[in-house]
Amino acid sequence: MTATWIGLLTSLLVAALLVATQRWHGRFSHDHTQGVQKFHVHPTPRIGGVAILAGLAVGTALLDKASAQVLQPALLAGLVALGFGLVEDVTRKVGVRQRLLATMASGVLAWWLTGIGLGRLDVIGLDVALTWLPLSVAITAVAVGGMANAVNIIDGFNGLASGAVMIALLALAAMAELSGDTALAGACLLIAAATLGFFALNFPFGKLFLGDGGAYLLGFLLAWMAILLVDRNRGCEEFCV
Repeated sequence: MTATWIGLLTSLLVAALLVATQRWHGRFSHDHTQGVQKFHVHPTPRIGGVAILAGLAVGTALLDKASAQVLQPALLAGLVALGFGLVEDVTRKVGVRQRLLATMASGVLAWWLTGIGLGRLDVIGLDVALTWLPLSVAITAVAVGGMANAVNIIDGFNGLASGAVMIALLALAAMAELSGDTALAGACLLIAAATLGFFALNFPFGKLFLGDGGAYLLGFLLAWMAILLVDRNRGCEEFCV
């Protein structure tokens, strides 16, 4: 629990610093008020993913060994999605296709680092096809990329994307705990805690936004934790109905 609290406080501190120092970085990081899905009335920093990453990095260093081994490969793989998103946040020059491929690349990298992918979906015929490794990796990449972009799409209202992700992560943590997988539960709780640190500056007053980088990172991590839950509990009757 110490790692979870420190991850939360680190994220909160970095988020507060990003807001306090926006006069220096705002010309790069501000999300301006004109455009679709823009409800704020003042230019606002859209680099909240930096705060979440900081909370996760510090928290992971303090996690127990088992939970750290779950989260470390995910964080490393997620840097691809985060990086492309952050470049878009500060330059507005990264195309939609490039960002989609980057989020999918994070899924492929996570598979390469762990050897874990979607091997079953309980769909007649498809599960047999998923025994072919290239298809399994491709479906994994599509699932991860889809979730990352789904979180980005709902990042319009203050607290909506980060709040939804936190609720989902807490649900995954509860399922992991019930199945006896305390390592995965600990990883999910740390991600939720780091997200909460950002959330405190995002809701209700919208002082800081996730941006593409933050949304892609959270969406990727949420998808990957769900994939791990399925893989690590394969054969468990509670979750494989």
